[in-house]
Amino acid sequence: MNTLKTYWENELKWFIWAYLLFVIGVNNPELFNNPDVETLTKIFNLFTSAIISGVICSLAFVFDSLYTSALKDVLVFFRRSKVPGATVFTRIKNGKMKDVRFDTAKAFQKYESIISGIPLEEKLKGKYENAEWYKLYSKNRDVTAVLSVHRDSLLCRDLYITTISLAVLTGAMMAVRLLLFNWILLGYLLVMLILTNIAAHNKAHRFVNTVIAIDIAEY
Repeated sequence: MNTLKTYWENELKWFIWAYLLFVIGVNNPELFNNPDVETLTKIFNLFTSAIISGVICSLAFVFDSLYTSALKDVLVFFRRSKVPGATVFTRIKNGKMKDVRFDTAKAFQKYESIISGIPLEEKLKGKYENAEWYKLYSKNRDVTAVLSVHRDSLLCRDLYITTISLAVLTGAMMAVRLLLFNWILLGYLLVMLILTNIAAHNKAHRFVNTVIAIDIAEY
């Protein structure tokens, strides 16, 4: 479990660095139009500086720490009750769980007792289903397939949250004129927000479905 968030040392760091390089390129196109040795050396020194690296990673970590898991779920799914684990058994009941790794009818048979206990009240329904799904996850959390897809789900979720943080920082710097207003930067952030949100949704559903698939395979 300690390796789940190793992406903070790899993928997320490079994601942030790529954006900073993009910002420099957009605001200083002359650096790349006529790159001489001196200019390239300055760019190289900038991005290989341990101090800059530490600032970037620390800033990203600080912003990530401001978000609770519940808030991250709201930002990704736009409503807490929409997380895949909160609707998993309802989807199995209605035959809307589409996954080639298991048969929906068999899933309904295995979880019939859970499905029959789903509360009618909307608020209680999501909590009940997520709690029951979490019990299945707890039994299989150390399975390699579950660990792998869980890491991917967390990565995509935090890429989306980091993009929000970058958008906030960019907007703030533009507002105080530390960064020139530029539609290209805003367009880039908007595209990344859409792509990372879609990825976060897909990976979250994959994670929930994988737990069900592993549990049914042992049935």
